[in-house]
Amino acid sequence: MSNSDVKQPNALARLFKGDYGLALTYWTLYLVAAVVFFVAGSAAVAEGDWARYVILLTLSVTWTFILLLGVRRGYRGEDPGKALGRIAMLFLLLNMTNALATLSFI
Repeated sequence: MSNSDVKQPNALARLFKGDYGLALTYWTLYLVAAVVFFVAGSAAVAEGDWARYVILLTLSVTWTFILLLGVRRGYRGEDPGKALGRIAMLFLLLNMTNALATLSFI
């Protein structure tokens, strides 16, 4: 069996293993999900569909925790707790800002 025949793990499995670099995990994956939440959440708020908004908000927070797991496993420095705390706080602030921005469509 050649190397090309070996099945590669999917993107989510690689995220859990910490295979992505911090920059990719921190910026790209988070920001793409934040943009999707902003667009879909703003539409839900504009339509008054609060159940859909709460589901989107729950998915956004869940995705943030999944990303934090990937960041923790991918961190290669001296003190992972310190870095994880800073990134978690930034994710929290960005999530709150994004949620408040979507609510501006009321």
